[in-house]
Amino acid sequence: MAESEGISVEQFGTLAERAGLIMKHEELVALKPMFDHYAKQIRMLFEIDLDAEDMAVVYSPNWDPQG
Repeated sequence: MAESEGISVEQFGTLAERAGLIMKHEELVALKPMFDHYAKQIRMLFEIDLDAEDMAVVYSPNWDPQG
């Protein structure tokens, strides 16, 4: 992934600091491609145009697919 994709390392560092994480520059550089990957996927979710009837989402952590 090219450095020009996603946010800058400095912006990523600011986000990390706001989340209470203090990381070295090398750690930020190593983690930034993963952040960019998931940010792109999340952006696609936000772009979905759902009608009112499509808005019901349920997450059941105790769901047993065998039951």
